[in-house]
Amino acid sequence: MSVSKSRIFHRALAVAAVLAVSACANMKKPGENADEASQAGTATSNEDPLRYRARLHTELGANYLQRGQFAIALEELREASRIDPRYGLAHSITGLVHASLNEDAKAEAAFRRAVEVAPNEGDIRNQFGSFLCGLNKTREGLEQFEAALRLPLYQTPHIALENAGSCALAAAMIRPAEAYFNRLVQAQPFSSRGYQGLAAVALKTSRYEDVQRNVEAGLRTQQVTAQLYFYGVCAERKLGNKSREDEYRAQLKSRFFDSPFNDAVDRGGCE
Repeated sequence: MSVSKSRIFHRALAVAAVLAVSACANMKKPGENADEASQAGTATSNEDPLRYRARLHTELGANYLQRGQFAIALEELREASRIDPRYGLAHSITGLVHASLNEDAKAEAAFRRAVEVAPNEGDIRNQFGSFLCGLNKTREGLEQFEAALRLPLYQTPHIALENAGSCALAAAMIRPAEAYFNRLVQAQPFSSRGYQGLAAVALKTSRYEDVQRNVEAGLRTQQVTAQLYFYGVCAERKLGNKSREDEYRAQLKSRFFDSPFNDAVDRGGCE
């Protein structure tokens, strides 16, 4: 089972929307007008009043995006950009809305504007990179991830590393993918995500003992996933270890009974 570029993008979209909504504790609620929101929320001591208002509208737009109310989300985001045209997050979330509507040209224009006005925002670079990967613009996407990773104040480099690895792997760029996932393991050795990525790379290149080793390492960490067990099934099947294959299959079904990886295993698919 190959890595899906659309899955990369949709995961990034979900993360971005959550980050935008949770960025401030005092978020304007649906049905609340701007004056009420101004009274309910407070700007930081050094925050420009226009940026504060733009932030409120952006957070509300992200909230509507999460609800699937795209037209209202765009209204709020347009207002945010009108108030403060240089607020990068407003343009970035606008890109996410257009991408959700399959309006790729509008989405790309919004993301490019976001990067133009906020070149040092790692989350924005990561969102844009994920979008580009979803369009099969792999090298451009990787450039955005690399730009994010070079930023000293970027607080979630593990997200960019995982997205970059997945993007490279989906484009059959094996060595770059493996390098990104190795960096992810180094950055977060107690998370399963890097080991899962390395297992995916090894499976794609028929290195089944490496799949086996990375699955075992991943299962000793946190955030065990259905995908890890799936890779374990595939590796043991290819290596002819029937008892270990059956063990992983049982764990997959008992712990992730509704996962689509169960169907893939039942069909005998491992690519």
